[in-house]
Amino acid sequence: MEEKNKIRAVAMVRHIRDEMAAALEGKSNAEIIKFFRAAGKLGRQKPIKKTATKSRRQLPSRGKMA
Repeated sequence: MEEKNKIRAVAMVRHIRDEMAAALEGKSNAEIIKFFRAAGKLGRQKPIKKTATKSRRQLPSRGKMA
């Protein structure tokens, strides 16, 4: 049986927008620009590589274990 998740994209974007608006309320234009520049810089960073994990094919089979 296939399970489906409903994604309410519009509601999610509105929630993010409202949180940002609350965080930036009362800030000067310079502070707002600083906030978005920092967020943009963070978004342009390369993702952190996680340590490699072994796939099932790389693990020894149960029959070969001594």
